[in-house]
Amino acid sequence: MKDGRTVNGKGATRLAAVVHEQAGSNAGAGGSARRFRRTMLAMGLLVALGANVVQAQSITGGLYGREPGGSNVTLEVTNPATGYHRQLHPDSDGRYNVGGLNPGKYTVTVSQDGHAIGTRTVIVSANVQTVVPALTSVAASTTGSVNATNLDAIRVTGHATETQVIPIDVSTPEFSNNYSMSVVNQLPTGRGPESVALLSSKVKYDNQTTGLVQMGGASPAENRYYYNEFDSTYDYQGLGATYLPAEAISSTQVLSANAGVSWTSTTGGTIASTVRQGTNRFQAGYSLYFTPGTSWFNPRMPDSYTKGGDYYHFSSSNTHSANVVNQYLWASGALVKDKLFFFAMLGNSPDNTSVSNSQTRHTDTANRDKNGLLNLTWNINADQSLNVVGNRDWKSTFNNQYKLTRDYDPSSQGAYAGWTSSQVKNQFLIGNYHWQINDDMSLRLMGGYLSQSSLSPTSTSGTNLPYVVEVDPVTQVHKNIGLTTTSSKLYPFAYWRRGFKGDFTWNLGDHKITIGGEHYKHFINNVSTTTDGGDWTYYTQPGSVLPNGSPAPADGRYVSQYYISTGGPFYTVNKAFYIDDYWQAADRWIVYAGLRDDTFVNKNINGQNFWRLPLLSPRLGVSWDVYGDSTMKVGANAGKYTIPIPSSVNNGAAGAVTQWYRYYTYTGMDPNTKAPTGLSQIGPQETLINGQAPSAANVASSNIKAPYQYEFQVYVQKTLGSSWSSLAELGYSSLKRAIEDTCYTQGITDYAQAHGYPGYEDSSGCPMINPGIAQVVMRDYNGDGKLEALTLPGSVFGPAPTRKYVHLTLELSHTQNSEEPYFLDLSYTWAHLYGNYDGLLNLGTRTNGGPSEQILWDFPGLMEHSSGNLAGDVRHSLKLNGIYYFPTGLRIGSTFDLSTGTPQNCLGTYPDINNPAEQYGAASHYCNNVPAPLGTAGRVPLFWQWNLGVGYDWTINESNHLSLDLQVQNVTNRQGRIDAEQRYDTGSFQTDGSPILNPSYGAATWQAPRTTMLIVRYTFR
Repeated sequence: MKDGRTVNGKGATRLAAVVHEQAGSNAGAGGSARRFRRTMLAMGLLVALGANVVQAQSITGGLYGREPGGSNVTLEVTNPATGYHRQLHPDSDGRYNVGGLNPGKYTVTVSQDGHAIGTRTVIVSANVQTVVPALTSVAASTTGSVNATNLDAIRVTGHATETQVIPIDVSTPEFSNNYSMSVVNQLPTGRGPESVALLSSKVKYDNQTTGLVQMGGASPAENRYYYNEFDSTYDYQGLGATYLPAEAISSTQVLSANAGVSWTSTTGGTIASTVRQGTNRFQAGYSLYFTPGTSWFNPRMPDSYTKGGDYYHFSSSNTHSANVVNQYLWASGALVKDKLFFFAMLGNSPDNTSVSNSQTRHTDTANRDKNGLLNLTWNINADQSLNVVGNRDWKSTFNNQYKLTRDYDPSSQGAYAGWTSSQVKNQFLIGNYHWQINDDMSLRLMGGYLSQSSLSPTSTSGTNLPYVVEVDPVTQVHKNIGLTTTSSKLYPFAYWRRGFKGDFTWNLGDHKITIGGEHYKHFINNVSTTTDGGDWTYYTQPGSVLPNGSPAPADGRYVSQYYISTGGPFYTVNKAFYIDDYWQAADRWIVYAGLRDDTFVNKNINGQNFWRLPLLSPRLGVSWDVYGDSTMKVGANAGKYTIPIPSSVNNGAAGAVTQWYRYYTYTGMDPNTKAPTGLSQIGPQETLINGQAPSAANVASSNIKAPYQYEFQVYVQKTLGSSWSSLAELGYSSLKRAIEDTCYTQGITDYAQAHGYPGYEDSSGCPMINPGIAQVVMRDYNGDGKLEALTLPGSVFGPAPTRKYVHLTLELSHTQNSEEPYFLDLSYTWAHLYGNYDGLLNLGTRTNGGPSEQILWDFPGLMEHSSGNLAGDVRHSLKLNGIYYFPTGLRIGSTFDLSTGTPQNCLGTYPDINNPAEQYGAASHYCNNVPAPLGTAGRVPLFWQWNLGVGYDWTINESNHLSLDLQVQNVTNRQGRIDAEQRYDTGSFQTDGSPILNPSYGAATWQAPRTTMLIVRYTFR
């Protein structure tokens, strides 16, 4: 880090949806309230907060079962809400299955010899295969229940027997957690995909660097996000996704690891959401999300201070007004009965205003958001369906800025300092087609497109004013003293992504074979340059040595100039083919085998491939139905996983990037802009990246290969009586290969000169390599215009990357039922994450370089003493989630999060001014010139947070329903420390070689304060 910037310029219980069929109508408001509450539970069609199993990302679901009557039995599957009707014939073993079912409640009628012998009512969920218990297994009892542990509610009727069951899906070894938004809405937690994933103790919140989630031990840049089967991951940086409004989502599914080959490959986790659909029944509603202004309900974040008493984080003067955060108007129903259905939604966030203050600026901010979504579902016939969803979202932000005449004093608001404005438009279009060709064959197709664009940001400060900072010589605090608060010129931004996917499934006897492929392409145009007026930082450091090796002036007064130019238009293509087989190896055993062939293509600014990375990934799994009645399942998975490299690498490695520092003495300061005058340069320019568009040979080593890791999992699911279920899961992953850049051109020069090319000097910039592996480097070593190959040992650039993650998860869940009106999910995870590599994103040093372009292997010195407990090493995590339902319509929801602290680092400047690692300032594992290995500077304290919600469901009449919720996160307003400043020094040295200390070292970052939300939902049916 230099001046606070990155110097290399490289670069987010399970509650069963129990359906209570009423024998007769309930009289009175209390009965209506109970019926409405049960309807709300079933509305999402999935179960929240619990384990489930899947076979492939899909907006449709399926059901399967086995009838001892064999081929003499006939089954009819119907859904009156959509007009669906299909007749099934089991095979000679009595097995049957049907897929491509839109989510909803399906009735399965069993007939033998032309006479109906019983029915089952099954809740089919998106992306889930629901098992239907055999009728004879229920008829054996007249009072009992069937014990199981999957999350979809089934009502079985036959021979006077009626029961509620929650079956385990034993048809696949794949394992996930399913969450119904209708239930998530009743919990005092966020509603975005990351907040939903955090309901599990296996998922860690990266509250130190990105604000996104870590799954499977990977960095947040390694997760994948889906909407209706379309991968919407933001592949420019790999962080987060382009999101749809949570109000339009019916369910969200989370796979923390170990997915089948039909999912896009990833070394992290997968979050898949499904958009709400319409039925024959017309419904409409309005939702309002309101937050009070800054008050006891929403207190300010506390300030954080350095050891010297100066501000580290100045937050106590920030406020926001009472805001309507979001409001939505929606409707769903049938355009053509039994055929064409719709779900439509309009969203609006009126001007949400807030006030923030920095050291020298007061800023008034207004944000506005409006969006519209339409989802159409066409049931062409009983065998074919087409779903199309489109969404548009417009966001705008406007800031007014004022100067503060006294530092950190909002009451000293002075002259108007200008305004800034930005507008962003997001668009989605996704289509899904499913054709059940016959009982044994099916076809699935998906196509999607999204885009994000921003108009050229506007500002009264323009794009040519100098950006000026002054560093206090005692506190080392950086203070903006110029006319503008941005160091970059303002440019428009464009990003789009399109993808296609299709697969064909064929049931051949005991085998279910799927063959498919996918193709994604995305485009980015993001230009960034330093403002034309220059980026200047004033220092007063007598007796110091400048980073370019020159001594500071005698009085210590000098100014640095920083410049960077990067960006342009780039394309990236990710494609794959896959094949898998679910084999019914024995009566209670399913064996899964799959093979995925990924190819990642990244292009330079001229549209030419600078690499093409293929990788074969095998996957294996097994599922054992221990007792043959879906009450206990043992599953195991093993596989190889890779991940596409974000296109920010195209910009950093394949673009014409220029980045440098210059140092000057000065004689004066412009009285208006504060830019330095009378400049005289000190020493040479410190060039970090030379601005030359690299040749293909310079972008990456010629034998570079795709990253990958191995993952293993064993788990057991078991029902405990009729309402309790349990889970035990053991997982392990090990990273085997990574892609990162290196700027160690001196290492290439030295090796070449020692191996036959004594006159060669490398100036290739920062090429991409596989660290720790011998790399073939193509260069013109003889200076004759011909490229030659030279193989460099991996040790030239530093150690091999390592990341190992092991975890044990235990979960105990209680499902809500009429006799026990509550659900409870208790999950505990023990984990250990260790190595020298967080993943595509570096979390340990908080330097925030671009994914796969971290500083780590830029110079070997930065990787000295780099092994230990990684930033996401949370040893113990406990999550407790629950809702209690009172007969009156009142309910209380709560979530509790308890976890041990993450490891901290002491980062200092490399203690050798002649080593290039010294250029990066406090980014190496040395403190006060003494080794400080990774993760050995202690841990942050134990973290805990309690969230509480109170809700009431009111049935006005049979058609009108109202619910009110008050949800409070961090009820106690606990101010726990979640991180601390890790840079021990400022990146500069005294003339005696001792580092100039960073006064902010150890300063705390606090957890978010109490937040309160009032939610009103009205529904007409």
